[in-house]
Amino acid sequence: MKIFNRFLTKIKKENLVETGDKIVLGFSGGPDSVFLLEMFMKLKKIYQFDIILAHVNHLLRGEDAETDEKFTQKIGEIYNIPVYVKRIDITEKSKKENIGLEEAGRTARYEFFNEISEKEKCNKIALAHNLDDQIETFLFRMIRGTSLLGLEGINSHKNFIRPINELYKSEIMEYLNNNGISYRIDLTNFENEFTRNSIRLDLIPFIEKRYNKKFKDKIATLIEEIRDINSLLEVDYKNYELESEVLSLDLILKEQEYIQRKIINNFLSAYSIEVTHEKIKGILKVFSSEGSKEINLGKNYILKKQYNRLSIEQKQEQELKEAQEVLTLKIPGKVEFLNYIIEAEISDNAFGKNSFLTNLKEGDILRIRNRREGDRIIPCGMENSKKVKDILINEKIPKEQRDNIPILTKDEEIVWIAGVRGSEKYKASNKNGERVKLSVRRKDKWQG
Repeated sequence: MKIFNRFLTKIKKENLVETGDKIVLGFSGGPDSVFLLEMFMKLKKIYQFDIILAHVNHLLRGEDAETDEKFTQKIGEIYNIPVYVKRIDITEKSKKENIGLEEAGRTARYEFFNEISEKEKCNKIALAHNLDDQIETFLFRMIRGTSLLGLEGINSHKNFIRPINELYKSEIMEYLNNNGISYRIDLTNFENEFTRNSIRLDLIPFIEKRYNKKFKDKIATLIEEIRDINSLLEVDYKNYELESEVLSLDLILKEQEYIQRKIINNFLSAYSIEVTHEKIKGILKVFSSEGSKEINLGKNYILKKQYNRLSIEQKQEQELKEAQEVLTLKIPGKVEFLNYIIEAEISDNAFGKNSFLTNLKEGDILRIRNRREGDRIIPCGMENSKKVKDILINEKIPKEQRDNIPILTKDEEIVWIAGVRGSEKYKASNKNGERVKLSVRRKDKWQG
């Protein structure tokens, strides 16, 4: 029980699991994910929470991958846990997105975990990274070049929790083997074709043998110290937002260069974009340039500088501004329109430009479409109507985005330019009574 007590101490210290949680567990069938599931099952005697297993078959290892998938399904049956499995051709994804196999696999897993989390209304995603993974990531990023934040290793972040990242692989293997617990082995982990595998199989053993047999312990201690330093210098990029997911260059430039780097680091990390020293250096260089600029960030993302605005957008295989059919939304409800998710719910609270509190009622029908020539709206707080086109220009919405912004209408009148301006006619009054909150968010942003 000693190792479980260490696990429990971390859970309590970082508040990683609470009663009422619903957790997606990224489950490969390997020792780490099996161990984490075992710890969770013991933890369920203390906290009441639900677990869902999510397994990705990368279609890389033939029969072994098929057996891993069947093993995962069997584990779900044994523990009476729901299991979701997705098969993804990682080789094809790697070629299509011009990224390595490792990065393609990681991206596919995170996308799937987020997909299941949203579908099952889960509030946390658990990943089975151990302390060896932390050390390998530290060395990998140091070799490639990264920031002080990047040298933290793999830590719990927002809804992603990593409850066993302070346990060595050897401790995990010892527990499983001593207790006769079955697990699957990925033989590709023993091939040094991939950079991370080479660090694990070649570099670390070489340093331990030649220089310091406790090398991993020293790196683990250093990671902890770096994490403590970073916590003292914590910067929230949202404090520099003009609006949701759009940063103010004017506000950023008021800070020292190190803080600027932290802001950009956090901004990129929110999209799970790999952060390197050279990438941040290139972005900082753009700050002093004239006019609009774009930087390719990899993974089909680009950073745009327009006016005093910085935003990250996902490249589209085809232009989103192509003609779209008009969608119908019955209150309450939720629909997807282009790259946006729009929701209408009964609520008294709305904050920021991405939500609008209205006097609409349950059962009302809204229609969602692109803007049209001649569209007009009476903006909140005004008596006369204005052209939607002029409002978008005044709000400094980039030209290429204007045709994609959802327009919500009722009886052919514009209720809300989503995320921009609401109608005076449809805004909620101060009187008590039923109110409907409209909200919008982009689909292309996921975190981890």
